[in-house]
Amino acid sequence: MMSFSKTKTIRKIIVYVGIIIAVILSIFPIFYLFLTSFKPAELTFSIPPVWIFKPTLQNYQEVIQGGDFTKYLMNSLIVGVTTILISMVFGVFAAFGFARFKFRANFMMRLVALIPQMLPPITIIVPMYVLFTSMKIVDTQRALIISYLTFSMPLAMWMMIGFFEDVPVDLEESAMIDGCTRLRAMLTIELPIALPGLAATAVLSFIYCWNEFLYAVILTGRNSRTLPVMITSFMTNKAILWGRIAAAGSLVLIPVLIFALISQRYLIRGLAFGSVKG
Repeated sequence: MMSFSKTKTIRKIIVYVGIIIAVILSIFPIFYLFLTSFKPAELTFSIPPVWIFKPTLQNYQEVIQGGDFTKYLMNSLIVGVTTILISMVFGVFAAFGFARFKFRANFMMRLVALIPQMLPPITIIVPMYVLFTSMKIVDTQRALIISYLTFSMPLAMWMMIGFFEDVPVDLEESAMIDGCTRLRAMLTIELPIALPGLAATAVLSFIYCWNEFLYAVILTGRNSRTLPVMITSFMTNKAILWGRIAAAGSLVLIPVLIFALISQRYLIRGLAFGSVKG
């Protein structure tokens, strides 16, 4: 009995140590990014690394005051939020249709919607650039929104299909017996139940859009450039301004962290929602 208890204790200790190591490895790059953003330029590549120093806001001042940071921040927010709203609306209705209506081409149409996700982005961006050039919308927010919908809408649809399938169909049928239309039952009963899944999908879609680089660097110029592209402007042919890159990267993280913290209650429930059948 004592041996079993010791074995159980050792296993718990190993699990806890593994969790602590995994958390440290996950957080350390972000911690070092923030730390570097406050370092003077001469301490950035000090060997051994300097952990205790007098912090400076010079890197942040140069990023915010030395360029069009506010403009690029608004571009990222407008493109990201607009893409999420459009993909959520169409993705939710498509997911509801796939989850509730069983027809012959149901599964095949789901796979077809995933084709843009399966292909390397570079194979899609070339014809997209040619098309947008002919439409004269290159270097506009519209071009980025349309291109981001190619991966955010299938993501929203596929995630929400699972959440709608986990909602008992009996609830919808009971509402329809009481006089609700199918659309009203979906909006007033099933969608609120699947709200955690909607929040999880929105957070993941926003992260994808916020961090996307390839489409943004090819389809944008000075007018519609986003923050990930703006960061590369600190890599010049004369020097790589690591302090400014770290400061800009830290600022880029803040909106995502705020969005995730606001949605964390629904995000955790949403990620676990599909794992238990009710």
